Amino acid sequence: MIARTRAISTVISEFSVSKRSFIKLFLRTGRCHQEQNHQTSIYQTPARVSCRRAASNFTKMSSVHVKNFEQDDRLQISLDLVKEGKTKSFNLNRLKTETLSSAVERLQTNLAKKLVNKKSKKKKAKVETETGTATTTVGSLEKDESEIPVAVLHNGLAADLSLTNIDAWIDGAVLKVGDEEIPVSLNPPSAKLEKLPRVIMEDFPLYPYAEFEFVDVKECEFFWKTFPSKLLPIVSKSVSSGDIDLSDAVSGKSYTPTSSERDYHVLLACVPRSGDRVGKLDAVISSAKVSPGPGPCPFEKRFEFTNIPSQDGLFRVLSYNILAEMYADTDVARTQLFAHCPQQALDMSYRKQLILKEILGYQADLLCLQEVDRSIFRSHLNPALSSNGYTGLFRSKAGQLGEGCATFMRDSKFRLVRELDITISEYLSSHPDCVDIWTEVCKSEQLKQKVEERSSILQVTVVESVENPGSYLCVANTHLYFHPRACNVRLIQGATALRYLQSVCQTYEQEGSQVALVFCGDFNSDPLVGVYQLYTAGWVPADYQDWDSAGPEEKITGLELRQPMNIESACGTPKYTNFTPMFNECLDYVYIDADKLKVESVVPMPDHADVVANAGLPSVVFPSDHIALICDLKLKD
Repeated sequence: MIARTRAISTVISEFSVSKRSFIKLFLRTGRCHQEQNHQTSIYQTPARVSCRRAASNFTKMSSVHVKNFEQDDRLQISLDLVKEGKTKSFNLNRLKTETLSSAVERLQTNLAKKLVNKKSKKKKAKVETETGTATTTVGSLEKDESEIPVAVLHNGLAADLSLTNIDAWIDGAVLKVGDEEIPVSLNPPSAKLEKLPRVIMEDFPLYPYAEFEFVDVKECEFFWKTFPSKLLPIVSKSVSSGDIDLSDAVSGKSYTPTSSERDYHVLLACVPRSGDRVGKLDAVISSAKVSPGPGPCPFEKRFEFTNIPSQDGLFRVLSYNILAEMYADTDVARTQLFAHCPQQALDMSYRKQLILKEILGYQADLLCLQEVDRSIFRSHLNPALSSNGYTGLFRSKAGQLGEGCATFMRDSKFRLVRELDITISEYLSSHPDCVDIWTEVCKSEQLKQKVEERSSILQVTVVESVENPGSYLCVANTHLYFHPRACNVRLIQGATALRYLQSVCQTYEQEGSQVALVFCGDFNSDPLVGVYQLYTAGWVPADYQDWDSAGPEEKITGLELRQPMNIESACGTPKYTNFTPMFNECLDYVYIDADKLKVESVVPMPDHADVVANAGLPSVVFPSDHIALICDLKLKD
């Protein structure tokens, strides 16, 4: 972020595919993707899939779903009635304390409106055409057929209509509509799919995003298919009517369109499940068509070093500032900071496709991301990474900002133990460990106010090794203040953060546990400034240049900083980790406790020629203005 501010000064002064099979269902509108290469998991290379018929799994049947939320005073009752192959839906929202008779009467009224009256009117029109004088006869027909018998059965017998709804609509109950008996499903698994992305590109994976209720997400089934625009009205009608039919659909937790599907729309359907319970199928259709991708991206060259997961005894760490949408989607960003980047490539709908492909391709075991939009974490990053075997945590910056830090851990490598996040300024001003720093800060009211106003947080996650139970990592993730003349503030923040991390590690050590520190982030500090010197050299003298970075009004003159840990930058000090046409510098680091951790390998940085091919970052092939750092680490014996 410091690069963006400096640039402004120059200018103006964010599962594997479980069933790799084709589903042959009712509506023959699509085409069989027999050559579809298809994202399986980050552990596997794409492979071809085969076709099989499974129409019997989705035979359309009438159903009754009842949702009972403890905090709500109403029941949500949904009836899907299948008649002659067509589905009619009826929804009631009734008070729990209301008598069953009222709900039954309302349902009978709704049934009459949609079924009986419509049928009667058609018959009336037909008779009048043939005889000219059949009004009285048809009128009596409407009266006779205006009510369809409806009853709720308990153990085969009609329930007492004086029962309250909450006692009537229970598991095991049956709704009888006419002669048809339909089992009542209480709190059935349900999924409401969100819209597919506004940008869908060939060779970039798609993931489902949904709101789930009463489900085991890992058991849910997802089906994908593509179809040409000429069939859009037919497929859309089938979805909106509730008669959701699929043809030649691919089953999987993700889907990667190919060049052969260019200009096709995408349909996604979800079958929510929980154990042996199956909920109502939901489906969405993309408004966007599959479009050409940018071609090979430079970050894919780095996959050569991560094409297999980390070996036993090692773990892979990723640190990456992914450029928050709230900073890229501004006039200053579009016209000055990133004027070199096509606007469509700045759009998060485009960039998030690249971000997901990139971070999954590194196959990291610990991911520390900065500048993560809260909405992107919830709607895209967390669902996609969860389906690939990760647990994700998000911590927004202080002050209700919409972006912050996200940490993910691979479940097969690490178990979440504790979350110990802090707001750096709050810890500084209140904890005895920092009294010497805070005393000096308070000597300048201007500096004190500036430090207190900062929203920087320290996301701290303690994890336990699955391979070596009893071995812990203290995983820290941060994004320090960005202003180019705020080296003093960053040094204060960096020192405060490290003191807190030392106290966390000491707590575990005092309990006899083995714990090692991994501290990732965008520190907005190059290797010549105080933060790097404090961490790697262990000492910053009282006359260090950073104390005077903001002028005499904020200058600190009597503070010498020391820290006892043997810390090193696992990925070294690349020439830059941030690159725009107006600024480039090394700002990002993976700091480790070198007494306890060993660097096994580091993924090389991208070729400089690739970085500057489009003037700078971001670009159509780089989704952020920062470059990801990746390394494999090992606990020392």
